[in-house]
Amino acid sequence: MAPQEELSSLGGGETDPRGSFDTSGVAVADRPELGGSTAVATQSFKAGARVFRERALVVAAAPTNLARLRAYLALSGERRHELRERFWREAPAVRCAATAACRADAAGTGDSAAEVLAALRTEGHADLDLGEVDEVIRVFNLNAYDNALAPVACKVAHSCAPNVSVKVDVEAGAIEARACRPIAEGETLGSWYFQDTGLWWMGADVRRAIFETDRGFVCGCERCRGPDFCRAVPCDACGKGRCLPRPGASGGGEAPGAAQAAVEWFCDSCGRTGAGDALRLSAEAEIVPSVLLELRPPRSGTAGAAARLSSEALALLGATAEERLGRDHWATAATLLVLHYRCRPAGGTLDRYTVAAGCRFLGWLVNRQLPWPPAAVVRTPIAVALDCASWLSSPPPLPTPTDSPHPPPPPLRDGRCLAARVLRDFLLPLADASGSTVASVARTGERIEALRAWLADLCSSW
Repeated sequence: MAPQEELSSLGGGETDPRGSFDTSGVAVADRPELGGSTAVATQSFKAGARVFRERALVVAAAPTNLARLRAYLALSGERRHELRERFWREAPAVRCAATAACRADAAGTGDSAAEVLAALRTEGHADLDLGEVDEVIRVFNLNAYDNALAPVACKVAHSCAPNVSVKVDVEAGAIEARACRPIAEGETLGSWYFQDTGLWWMGADVRRAIFETDRGFVCGCERCRGPDFCRAVPCDACGKGRCLPRPGASGGGEAPGAAQAAVEWFCDSCGRTGAGDALRLSAEAEIVPSVLLELRPPRSGTAGAAARLSSEALALLGATAEERLGRDHWATAATLLVLHYRCRPAGGTLDRYTVAAGCRFLGWLVNRQLPWPPAAVVRTPIAVALDCASWLSSPPPLPTPTDSPHPPPPPLRDGRCLAARVLRDFLLPLADASGSTVASVARTGERIEALRAWLADLCSSW
């Protein structure tokens, strides 16, 4: 637990007689590595427990700057001041995609600060000025959850190892956070800020570049300050271990990103340290852009759109990544994920090849030994696990007698043990902690419960 003098109450912990709103388990502490004041837990929480539920200060009707300003202007003068000054006055005036509407050259988008101001003045807000509009846009775009702002939620830091999932109840005007894994007293609360959930299992260098571009910050979470297990490459010195990058040890307490300038690589077996193997880094610079292009191909008709690689070319890219970067690097694993989806037979069904690719990707992900995030952050791996476990849980068909002179193909191996591992090591722990956030998507909750029942029957028959 952080020293008590470091913690300051958020309004004394908001409660109401019905018990609907409760922020008593959260306080604010100064975390320089995370950019300043940050929400921390004042008690321990079990996975799945509600950490806080608070009344939203304002909820916009739509995800546009005009709708957000209209919601802001509907507040009393006191609440407007609270929104702009009390909770977000320390926010930097960053230049990034989230604040692009505030730039002078943003006119013509239909939702720039200048165009929003013009629209609101026609609605009778003659006293509104561009500075106030600019500030409110920044406040929303850098702090809101699904168009809702609240004082406790805005202090939940971004984390690449998030321990809470944050959900907005629009009808109740509330924001709620639940633990996706056990949280210790004094632990910093962190959520995943980005729509692009694939970033979660990529290397810290890729995450850092996207974070700076989209939100204007360098992540200083515990995971980003430690070894990057998703970017590991073979150690050419000992031939046994993995070389892992980690931020340069320039001391603690700096501004966010100060320790990110220099990256040190070390082997987890022989202990060798250095600036990184030049051949491996050159291979990474060459392969990663190709992998990202296959993961997120531009839409047809847009600038940069190109034909996707064929299955054969994609398999070759994966083999090249494994040869030059090793099987522990995220880029190698990413090609398996793309192969799992792109090589499916007609109708989107699975076969042995696509199941093997999916299971290899899941095996790589589990072996990173990262703290599991909210289920919504790994919804694509969850979909892969559901499809593979469902396919593997059925006993292999018996070979059909044939009069062919050719020898029959080798029989399918019984995949039920592998299906059980996918469930036990990945799918069920995530579902138990935060599965409700994705339960209604494509019958995810229903399918998980069916597989849970199958696993129970399988275990009882042994």
